[in-house]
Amino acid sequence: MKFWATYCKVLGYIWLVVTGLMILVGIAGVWMKEGFSGVQDLLSPFNVVNYIAMVIVLVPGIGLLKLSGKLQSKVQTRK
Repeated sequence: MKFWATYCKVLGYIWLVVTGLMILVGIAGVWMKEGFSGVQDLLSPFNVVNYIAMVIVLVPGIGLLKLSGKLQSKVQTRK
């Protein structure tokens, strides 16, 4: 069980780092193609679709970290 807790934790952090880098690369690409006004449009609070897409991409990593915490607490309660 401890293996799975560690595995989920590592995989969750890898997921969050990779998706975070992908989001930053996407923002940099918009900046290079459309300039600062394109980034403003992309990160506008009224661009709800963009924020929903970012949340959908980040949720698996956060879920893996929470699962890791639950598995770790399960391991500690067995001792």
